[in-house]
Amino acid sequence: MSPIMNNVALPLSFFICLSFFSLLNASPDITKVCEKVKHKDLCISSFKESYLGRYVPDNADVKALASVIIKITVNSASDVSRNLKTTVLEGPVPLTPEVRAKYGICDSEVVSAMKELDKVRTAMEFGNHKKEKLNMEAALTNTENCVKELKQVEAQLPDKKQFDEVIVLKELFENIDDIIEMVG
Repeated sequence: MSPIMNNVALPLSFFICLSFFSLLNASPDITKVCEKVKHKDLCISSFKESYLGRYVPDNADVKALASVIIKITVNSASDVSRNLKTTVLEGPVPLTPEVRAKYGICDSEVVSAMKELDKVRTAMEFGNHKKEKLNMEAALTNTENCVKELKQVEAQLPDKKQFDEVIVLKELFENIDDIIEMVG
């Protein structure tokens, strides 16, 4: 299998497996929090499958859970960004200038979203709820922009799996937004 396929297939397989692991019992607090978000199965499986989620105490408060899900999402975003760059630089299929540009824009949006999430985490630590919301709105906009860019050239993408990864990433961001509302 080519390096690009390995880079794309592994994360996608991970996300597909996550949906099946949601049937496992999560700690009651994680389950309660995840039941209130838009993508609850993804929320629970993110905690269960991430090495970060394994260290969340059963009695963790919503703020602690939010901090962990932010870290998990930043890790996922980093993987998505790396996969986008790898496709452009090392992909087995030559990309049209338009598709190459869309990948570049999408990657920039993902990197910006990661920076905004770092700001969300900092604002949360200092109890600045107004800043949390502003930065979270910016992060959501970044992920939505990435999806829009790739959607414009979806039929030309060399691998649909990357588009799916971006969609899952957007869903993780939406879950963070819901959890932040609970902390609020």
